[in-house]
Amino acid sequence: MLGQARYFGLSLAGVALLSAAAAGQSDVAALRAAKERATAASERSEFLRQEAASAEATADRFVARRAALAAEIDTANAEITAARARIAIIARRQKEQAALLGGASAPLMRLNALLQSMTRQPVSLLLAQPGDRRDYIHLRATMSAIEPVVARRTAALRQQMALQRELGVQERTAIRSLAVARTNLDERRQSLVALESGTRGRALTLNADAALEFERAIGEGERARDLVERIDADRESGQTAALLATYDGPSPRRSGDMVPKPKQSAYILPVRGQIVAGFGELNPTGYRERGLRLSVAKTAALVAPADGIVTFAGRYRSFGNIIIIEHGGGWSSLITNVERLGVEKGARVRQGSNIGQAGSEAPEIMVELRRNGRIIDIAALIG
Repeated sequence: MLGQARYFGLSLAGVALLSAAAAGQSDVAALRAAKERATAASERSEFLRQEAASAEATADRFVARRAALAAEIDTANAEITAARARIAIIARRQKEQAALLGGASAPLMRLNALLQSMTRQPVSLLLAQPGDRRDYIHLRATMSAIEPVVARRTAALRQQMALQRELGVQERTAIRSLAVARTNLDERRQSLVALESGTRGRALTLNADAALEFERAIGEGERARDLVERIDADRESGQTAALLATYDGPSPRRSGDMVPKPKQSAYILPVRGQIVAGFGELNPTGYRERGLRLSVAKTAALVAPADGIVTFAGRYRSFGNIIIIEHGGGWSSLITNVERLGVEKGARVRQGSNIGQAGSEAPEIMVELRRNGRIIDIAALIG
């Protein structure tokens, strides 16, 4: 009977060893592939981030260029305003000069016409007219002196009027040129705005792709970690099977033996509640839960999950108040989102003793169990 039991134990151990070896090889291959995918995803994420940074730098250069063009447009507008002011000044001067020219040119023109009329008449005819000859000689001398002055003034006025007309033409040409330049600058600015918008959009797309690849890398890394844990578990199972092979079969129990009563659970949850997220589940941030997240009643009392010493009790980062209890043998518990602390650092607690209180608004308590720094699935102990 004992020989058959030993043979049965050896058979089970052999099957377990073969299964563990086959599963181990499969998991090692899967682990290698997962690590390769995680590395590739991480490299692609970094590449996309660099591309996004380059696109953003290009967009910044376009923004600087657009600012320079905007300054040039402002300068062109100022030049156009100045040109219009010059045109107004010239127009006013032309009007003033025209009035002066009208007042001064009429007598000169009449006198000039008289002089020309007299020069065309024969001298004998002039001498035959009544009057003193000396008056005639005096008149001719006066006319001879005035005629060059009239000619010079008339020429100066004509030259000034021609110059004013030329200035008006030049100013109008300058205004048209500046208007064309302003139109061109507006078009260039619109093109740069469109280009900048496209560049910004590309940068945002690259950033989104990079974030997606980063999340994918995290997921691959999490899967790789799960495979490592599974390989470790398979290795431990194989070692256990090998150890079982050295044991004799179970000895028959005497009829008088009693089934022992179950002992008190070595580990309990710090509070009763509904499980929101279990161990290893992906949370909305893309990371896996390292413990149990429980939705509990408002102001629910929290108790120590096992005997131990409180090594930390207080606020920590975004976790609110937390409590860390060392249970000995490398075991420790972490309880987060505690509203009111009921213990202090250094306090000794017994399993089930009060350590704090949950919040009053949709409270959630998270509890983690570790052994030598490694996270342990609590469900395996309390289930």
